[in-house]
Amino acid sequence: MDNFHTYSLDGIVEKKLIISKVKTTSGGGSPVGGSMSVGDRRLWRSMSVLVVAGTVWLSLGGCEMGTEEREATSTKVEQVLEHSEGHFDLTRPPSREEAGMLAGRSQVTYQHSNQNPFQVRVLLPEGKQLAVTARMVGFDSLGTPDPANAPPTTLDIHYYPATLADARDHLLAAADEFGLDQRAIGEWHAQASDPGSKQAPPTVKSRWISAPVGYLSLQVQARYASPVDTPESKRIVVHYLLTWEAAEHDPS
Repeated sequence: MDNFHTYSLDGIVEKKLIISKVKTTSGGGSPVGGSMSVGDRRLWRSMSVLVVAGTVWLSLGGCEMGTEEREATSTKVEQVLEHSEGHFDLTRPPSREEAGMLAGRSQVTYQHSNQNPFQVRVLLPEGKQLAVTARMVGFDSLGTPDPANAPPTTLDIHYYPATLADARDHLLAAADEFGLDQRAIGEWHAQASDPGSKQAPPTVKSRWISAPVGYLSLQVQARYASPVDTPESKRIVVHYLLTWEAAEHDPS
């Protein structure tokens, strides 16, 4: 693997929110009405329910709740969590099996029940890769007309830097590696570093910045939340969203 460039995202990922008013299908947990736009998928991924080793966890306003609802997991998920190490190949569009998606499900989430981090390596086109210390990795097929059966079209990772300076340096390194717009990073960092942003609310978000990596679209957004309502470990998040066109599949 010496021919691959490694880009490390040292951090963790946030829990997801579920909004009960969002209509879903009974089988896959995907919105009714077929495929979703990239913008819709960003919103859905930020609101989706997180199933962790058989426990449904909800997070809202810093409060967490758990329910003992058992949920089936794939062999891929079990192996990754057992060894605390996951390898995903995105040099070509992955199959449902390669992503660890169960039949009839539109998404899959990898996370330890105790939220311990695990090593993740994602191989990308053009000899690149993401080497990630993550607490969650998620695939979904929400961008397809048949999410419950189609191959995945999205991988997202949430990384939590310890400080705004760490976030800025991390994003600038990503900009150098993938050709992202550095101006948006500087604008976000300056706004988030303003003393006014330390007051409640506001949440300071960067605009989405993107760049192609082979057949993939890499999109990144940074967010800073006020320390008044947000635990320190969750105040800063860098959201990576990799999307691609679905591979051909037989719906029968």
